[in-house]
Amino acid sequence: MSTWTGQVGYPMLTVDVVETSDSVTLHIKQQKFCANGDNSSEQQWLVPVTVVSQSRDTPQCYLLDGREGKIVLEGARPGDWVKVNPKQIGLFRVKYSDDLLKRLLPAVKNQALDSADRLGIQQDLFALAKAGYSNTANLLTLMGSYETERNYVVLSSINTNLSDLAGLFNHLPCYEQFKAMRRKIFSKILSEVGWENKETDGHTDALLRSMLIGTLGHSGDTEVIEKCQEMFKQHISGGKQIPADIRGSVYSTVRSSGGDSVYEDLLTIFKETRSPRRER
Repeated sequence: MSTWTGQVGYPMLTVDVVETSDSVTLHIKQQKFCANGDNSSEQQWLVPVTVVSQSRDTPQCYLLDGREGKIVLEGARPGDWVKVNPKQIGLFRVKYSDDLLKRLLPAVKNQALDSADRLGIQQDLFALAKAGYSNTANLLTLMGSYETERNYVVLSSINTNLSDLAGLFNHLPCYEQFKAMRRKIFSKILSEVGWENKETDGHTDALLRSMLIGTLGHSGDTEVIEKCQEMFKQHISGGKQIPADIRGSVYSTVRSSGGDSVYEDLLTIFKETRSPRRER
């Protein structure tokens, strides 16, 4: 316990695999995870590690008590995907080898992994890419596996991470391709969620709808932009009002895609809107 209470930080586990015709062995190496990508620390932790695989969903436990260790996976077959830290209960980042990461992509796409694991894989990889431990190409490849995702928490995290990346790509030639990737991930989901509230909607459905409209609007989705512009015209002319839960996303979309007249319309709405916050 002293390795966790007597020093700051937490570890990153680098995971690779060695296979024979009848065995699967993970090679694990630990180092301190640093947000700036520093590799100079000699810190080590006693790390309880759990692992599941495509052929075995019962977690196998292992205690990593040194810089490196090996786990012979029980019940796993060569070529299986392997998920370290199932349910994300361990306090560490996981850096998979390119081969192991590639194996996880179908498991993410067909949701063989549960939502906590789908969330954790992309959160770890984004943190690793941001710190310089992994390349951004791996992260963008992983993002393509979330086109079938429907869990709001997972999608919200993906959207936040992609928004951070958008700030880096904004002035690069590849920015249009980046926006196209975002549209590919989110557009089908919006067509399923729809623009109107439903009686069967839960709390996260309303949050998801608003997030999708805003994200797609800022990613250049022409259908979403045109829909927002039409809703906004009706709204300011006294016609059908924009539902409150998507109003902010519609305003943001029409402002980013419109001209000075839209800005003036929004400014008028702001000045005429009474709210306790403004009156204070």
